[in-house]
Amino acid sequence: MWSFTAALVVTALLLPIAAKLLRWRGVVDVPNARSAHSTPVLRGGGLACVGGVVAGVGVAAPRTDPLIWQVALAAIALAALGFVDDLRSMSVAPRLLAQLVLGAVAGWVVRAEPLWLALGAVVIALSVNCVNFMDGINGITALTIALWGASGMVAATRHEAPVLFAICAVTAAAAIAFLPANAPMARLFLGDVGSYLFGGLVGVGILVGIDSHVDLALLLAPLAVYAADTSFTLLRRVRRRQALLSAHRDHVYQRLVWVRGHSHVAVAGAVTLVSLAIVSSWALFPAPVASVVTALLLLAYLSAPRLDALGTQRAERERDVRA
Repeated sequence: MWSFTAALVVTALLLPIAAKLLRWRGVVDVPNARSAHSTPVLRGGGLACVGGVVAGVGVAAPRTDPLIWQVALAAIALAALGFVDDLRSMSVAPRLLAQLVLGAVAGWVVRAEPLWLALGAVVIALSVNCVNFMDGINGITALTIALWGASGMVAATRHEAPVLFAICAVTAAAAIAFLPANAPMARLFLGDVGSYLFGGLVGVGILVGIDSHVDLALLLAPLAVYAADTSFTLLRRVRRRQALLSAHRDHVYQRLVWVRGHSHVAVAGAVTLVSLAIVSSWALFPAPVASVVTALLLLAYLSAPRLDALGTQRAERERDVRA
């Protein structure tokens, strides 16, 4: 656990330094139509997480396989891509191409076979963009990624996969250390540098997990809400013939904040609790039971804005009757 401690401490120490650097460079997130905040906030706090991950991997490397540095460098390269996007917005095509190339490299590093080039490209692109799309309210990504790291550590311990354990440990530690700067009130946003870093770490963790034959359910379960929300939102926009990549507030978590009026912390906490329940079901129950529990929980989450509206209307009618 020394790698966890190193990543936690270094990330926490680098946060104020990162904030000064970002303020000096003027890297500020100005609210737009997709934003869930109303005032400018420094963007790019994920730089501190990059430093924490480097420190944690450096501590873990002598005790594990050299593979850990190779996959970590793939995630760090993705973070660098994200930071370029933070500094000056890149168009979609070169961003996606770079993600696919780096993903293919990560897949080849894990297993030097042609199939793994394609697998790496797909897994990395999906994980990076899923985390990036969902990183829209205070605390949501730090909590989700911390849960992913913890769940991955359990999976790695069960199957004696030290590289996966180290990846998950440093990922969880960096996310936990970043959380106080982002919630309940945000002084820093992860920025694309942070969401690309965490998405990249999740992606390489999944690739290493597949290669190590660990229980993939424990690696994927913490991301079920992220995957469901992203897929559901994209499908809704396709059905409405809306531009998929334009700024919006159509995600379930965004609607709960902006339409239903719930706080960032309440919604981020709810997402984490649903994710924890899904992880617990896969850890404790047979796959058929866990699948049903997961489906019901995701259905409840995706229906939350409508159910909340119905509950509010009912309460208002009862209040009017009593009046």
